[in-house]
Amino acid sequence: MKKPTLHPNDVHVIINDWETRHVGEAVCYNADGTRRWKIPALCKGTHGPRFDRAHSDTPPGLYLAGVVTVTQSHEPASTWNSYGKYFIDMKEQENQERRYGRAGIGWHGGGSNAPHPLAPKQPLHVTLGCVRSHNEDLETIVVPTLEQVRKRGGSMWITVNQW
Repeated sequence: MKKPTLHPNDVHVIINDWETRHVGEAVCYNADGTRRWKIPALCKGTHGPRFDRAHSDTPPGLYLAGVVTVTQSHEPASTWNSYGKYFIDMKEQENQERRYGRAGIGWHGGGSNAPHPLAPKQPLHVTLGCVRSHNEDLETIVVPTLEQVRKRGGSMWITVNQW
């Protein structure tokens, strides 16, 4: 697996998901290795535990945080329920999506199957292949970190590990 070359204003989020646990974790580090935060994260897909077909687990490897899409008030409840307020595009760096004919992996909240998908700490249900975290963690930790890093000219690198 490829490791990112970190510059002083970059952060590296390492997401570990274990097949023996329902929920994994995302841990963010500054470029100097100092830990910034740790939150729950789920990388399990509806057709997992595998990576070679649509809707399976998040393909492991290195990603670069891309565009942040904010769900708009005029969008349907199904969009809000699926993603929550934020969707962070994860740009593959090792052909980990393309290799399996997949695309569109991102990091988001929500949860169509959750009783309250827009609750701050909604239950983390499997996705169609993306990483899912609590809505509150995305809004108060992940997105603000990404915005701060970008404001300083840095990047957010994301490594997904599947164990």
